[in-house]
Amino acid sequence: MGDSDKKTTTSSKGLLKNEELYQYILETCVYPREPQPLKELREATAAHPLATMGTAPDAGQAIEMVLKLINAKKTLEIGVFTGYSLLLTALSIPEDGKIIAIDVDRKNYDEIGLPIIRRAGVEHKIDFIESKALPVLDKLLEDDENEGSLDFAFVDADKVNCKNYHERLMKLLKVGGVVVYDNILSGMVQWLCLRT
Repeated sequence: MGDSDKKTTTSSKGLLKNEELYQYILETCVYPREPQPLKELREATAAHPLATMGTAPDAGQAIEMVLKLINAKKTLEIGVFTGYSLLLTALSIPEDGKIIAIDVDRKNYDEIGLPIIRRAGVEHKIDFIESKALPVLDKLLEDDENEGSLDFAFVDADKVNCKNYHERLMKLLKVGGVVVYDNILSGMVQWLCLRT
C-alpha cells in the first residue's frame, strides 16, 4: 500500500467493525483494483472536512459489480458530494450511457470532482442538476416515457426522504432495475432493492 493510500483510509463505514481487517481488505482487494481517476478523487476528497460523507471505495466496488451485472446504461444518483460514486458509475456504464446526478449543492463536485471527471473523459455522460431531489423526480415522472426507464439508481442523500425517493424510484426503474441506498440503516454499508 502506498503512502497516499495510508493517508486516505478512514474507519469502516459498514458492518465490518475490525479496523485491522478492514484495512487488510482495502490494501489487498480494493485499492489494487481501483482505477486511477477514482484513486485520485478519493485522495482529493480525503482532505475535505466532510470526507466521511464520500462513498467508501469498497462500497464503490460493490456498486461497480452491480452496474456491470445488470448492464446498466441509464442511471440516476441522488447525493453527489465530490462525485466518487458518480465517477465510478460513469466509468462503469457504456460510452453512450447517461447519469442524472442530483444534489442541492454542486460546490464540492465542481471544485474537487469535476476536474478529475473531465480528465477521465466521462463528463459527457453526466447531467448534473443542482436541486432538491424530490422536485426533480416528480418532474421526471410527469413524462410517461421516463417511467420504467432507469436501470440503476444510487441514493446517498438525506435519509429522512428515503421513503419518498423509493416510491418515485420504483416508478422510474425498469423491471429488474436496481436501487442502492448508502447507509440507509445506521452502520449498514448498502441496501439493495430490485424492482420486480
